[in-house]
Amino acid sequence: MKNCFLFFSLILLISACSDEADTPTETNASFQEIQLYTLPSEEIINQQFAFNINSPTDAFNNKNEILNTINNTIRCTLSPKQNICSNLNLPKFILMEDESLQRPTEMQYKITKIKPLSGGLLHIYTQSQCNNNWFGLCQGNIIYVLENKNNNWYVADIFALATPQ
Repeated sequence: MKNCFLFFSLILLISACSDEADTPTETNASFQEIQLYTLPSEEIINQQFAFNINSPTDAFNNKNEILNTINNTIRCTLSPKQNICSNLNLPKFILMEDESLQRPTEMQYKITKIKPLSGGLLHIYTQSQCNNNWFGLCQGNIIYVLENKNNNWYVADIFALATPQ
């Protein structure tokens, strides 16, 4: 009886100390969750996108939903009074109206890196240029934080990096 108890104790100890690689972690689950959606392919890395306040509506449309999300955010940055802007889930500061904002009338960007994060978020790293300051969020190394809710991507936040990525 004593040997059986020791044997089962040893098995419990081994199973408690075993590697948990077989169970999905939060990071792996989030990455797998992102993989379910259509990620931009490598061919869009370093591709240049340029818009101005007079760009036709179809200039902002792309076959990839993530690019459309970024392009529509830029569209609303350039001209927040467009009808589409009220229907998009955007950070509130994009739609702010104040003459002192120095809103750009021209913006261009290229995606330099796409990084899936835990929690189903994506960081889209860009090199951006614009013809005005606008919170410093359109000039230099800009990161768009994308989140997917109900199978729709939206920009949850935008921030700038002080140094190259």
